[in-house]
Amino acid sequence: MKASVNQQPVTYQIEGESSPAENRVLLAESIDLTAGTTWAASGYTVAPFLAPTQQQQLQQGLADLLREALQAAGVPVASDFPVSDYHRVIGDDQARHLAVVNTTKEYSLDRLPIAPAVLEARVGELCGRPVQAYNPFDDARIFHLRIVRPGRSDNNPLHRDIWLPDYDNCVNIYVPVAGSTADSSLSLIPGSHWWPESQTERTQQGAVYNGVTYTVPGVKDAPQPLELIRPNPGPEEVLLFSPYLLHGGAVNLNADATRISLEMRFWSA
Repeated sequence: MKASVNQQPVTYQIEGESSPAENRVLLAESIDLTAGTTWAASGYTVAPFLAPTQQQQLQQGLADLLREALQAAGVPVASDFPVSDYHRVIGDDQARHLAVVNTTKEYSLDRLPIAPAVLEARVGELCGRPVQAYNPFDDARIFHLRIVRPGRSDNNPLHRDIWLPDYDNCVNIYVPVAGSTADSSLSLIPGSHWWPESQTERTQQGAVYNGVTYTVPGVKDAPQPLELIRPNPGPEEVLLFSPYLLHGGAVNLNADATRISLEMRFWSA
């Protein structure tokens, strides 16, 4: 499969049994929280997020959660340890990395460093409608930290979140915490939230991506080259995007910085 990120060719290898192609547009059957916005056609926007003091409180508190997860995994770090140096203390110890990820992959909202209502209000403004960080399909109120070491296969394969159960009808945020740059931030394909399923070939179940197994299905092939971009939100910004967009599938190309980001989902209130 031919793919590029910011016009630079990338190596992309996916294994797994293919799912039957369907000529369906999944978003056409769902609630589109981007509808009516200025960014509805692209499926994403980068915008100022919180007030400076709130943004700082959020990012510092999330960094503290990662330091706590490192300590729980047996990696003693100082209270001022720069979390972008995560790869330096973990290295290629996959077992210890997975122990950290097992903690950071799901937090209840009471661990969020600021009131969830603050984020709900701002995301609601950007969507033009009230939203809440509550999944009506499974009653979950959660967030998670994504950890992507430089040069490792820590990032998800190219996928739609909707290929996993219970992620219908929502909108996603990506908030930089550390190490998020033009070489490492989340990648996506603008406008792909309206592509029919038949426009790509994907795995039926989870995918094996560059030798690593993931629970999410992944894109295996496409008739045309896939052109991804990295919107690259700054430290005071948020990337808000439809979970029906194809996203992921790009490694952290930073020379010496782990990418840490907050990821949450919001549904209609």
